Amino acid sequence: MGAPEPVSLPLGSYTTLDPRASGKRLVGCMVEFADQDSPADAKSKINPAWLRRMAGIRNLTGINDNSGLPVRGMWEMAGVQYVVIGQNLYSMNLNAISQSGSLVGPLNTSQITGTGFVRMCDNGACLLILQPGTSNAWTYQPNFTSGTAWAQLSAAFFTTLGAFDVWFVDSYMVFLALNGLTFFNDDGRIVSGNNQITFTTAASFSREFGTDLFVGGATDHREVILIGTRTAEGYINSGNPTGSPFAAAPDSFISQGCHPLCGYTVGFQDQTVFWVANDLTVRRRNGQTPMRVSNSGIEQILQTIASPIGNAGNLSGAYALTPTVSGHPLYIIQLPNAISPEGLQGRTLCYDCLTQKWFELASFAPSGSFNQFGSPSVVYNGTPLGGWRALCYYNGLGGQLIGDSLTSQVGILDPAIFTEFGTPQVCEFTMQSYYNQHQRLVTRRVEVVVTPGEGASMTVAPVIDMLMSTDGFTYASFQDPVNLGLPGQFDSRAIWWNLGQSRDLSLRFRITDPTPTFAVDVQATFEPGTN
Repeated sequence: MGAPEPVSLPLGSYTTLDPRASGKRLVGCMVEFADQDSPADAKSKINPAWLRRMAGIRNLTGINDNSGLPVRGMWEMAGVQYVVIGQNLYSMNLNAISQSGSLVGPLNTSQITGTGFVRMCDNGACLLILQPGTSNAWTYQPNFTSGTAWAQLSAAFFTTLGAFDVWFVDSYMVFLALNGLTFFNDDGRIVSGNNQITFTTAASFSREFGTDLFVGGATDHREVILIGTRTAEGYINSGNPTGSPFAAAPDSFISQGCHPLCGYTVGFQDQTVFWVANDLTVRRRNGQTPMRVSNSGIEQILQTIASPIGNAGNLSGAYALTPTVSGHPLYIIQLPNAISPEGLQGRTLCYDCLTQKWFELASFAPSGSFNQFGSPSVVYNGTPLGGWRALCYYNGLGGQLIGDSLTSQVGILDPAIFTEFGTPQVCEFTMQSYYNQHQRLVTRRVEVVVTPGEGASMTVAPVIDMLMSTDGFTYASFQDPVNLGLPGQFDSRAIWWNLGQSRDLSLRFRITDPTPTFAVDVQATFEPGTN
């Protein structure tokens, strides 16, 4: 038997149509680069990078309005955290939502439909909830001086224009109108005070430097960035005494647009603006330069989803989330109407601004049975999802809050939790295809160096499953899952023997048990096969 050979860890997702060219894929795990102290470290045999598990979602005790409807949006105003669940607005804290006293008001169920996300904004006194892409909005003023605290926004100027989105800039709420050529703002808090926002000045501004329709936008350092299907431009508060206080900022014009179905993928992360561009690349704003951050593999995924040919779904309903996990600022693209390679509904693509690598997220639906204290061979039999179950995100209450799309639960991203709202968490990585001049190889032994002895039970050890493919497309479990040891059994090893003969070998490793996962290395022993 030959000496073990290292098989390179996949440090990011890069999937092509032919997996022999590149079939690397990370789902529920992300790369972490080692801090090298000296040049000698680079010469050592220790891998300079490893894979770590994505943070789980810790459920906040009692935050559930028992409706079963999804959590659609979250926002903080005047030190109070608010959350929209179904058609209701609640205040909340780290412990619970109490049904008595914290229900702020019901949204008008005859007008707000569906279960999608809402956009939220405030000016310090008035909280606004917008059903994106409509003329429906609601406001809440806890310290109002006239009118009522909770009301639908019925100003004719607003309802006539409607809005795709809303932001707050320099005491004004700024709206992107449904016509795609106009943005408008309210009168500002200096006029409305502690009451519902007003539109007596009828302040609006039509785009100046392009004719393509705006489809999305964001605010970047007090500048309103609006992105059309071909170009983008920015607006700043110039203090105009009449009409809109905003004026065009010519130096912010960008000759790169947004895909028409991806207006809600425009997001602010790592102190700049990201979006899915009209050429199906992913771009990051750097002044007037839209820097490409996607790789060819990610672009292939987006182009396949956007193509009318095939069964990869479509880009409709795409939107972005921007949490930060253990110092890693993430730009997450939710594609709810895409179809995953496994034929499942939804797909989630994630860009790590720290490492500049891509990975994916997927979840299980909260159904079926899972007994982590039963037999190690018992696996979760709930429904797998193609994408991540998070519907909305907000950095509030000192944590990265996640609103669930499948239940009425609010949770916090927690790297010490290895489940999602109590449901098993998907964590898997697929290796690049291994071959030698396309000659047959016999694989005698495979070992993955992964965290052992850290299970949640003193009686049942977590397991790792290895799936194998000889064509790069179809994967099947190889033998039984390998035991990772009971708590304290740090010498446990994950080894598989006699994998057979193949020309192309692709390996996939999967963990769904609640255990820390750091994959450091993969070693394999090969012998020449018969041709």
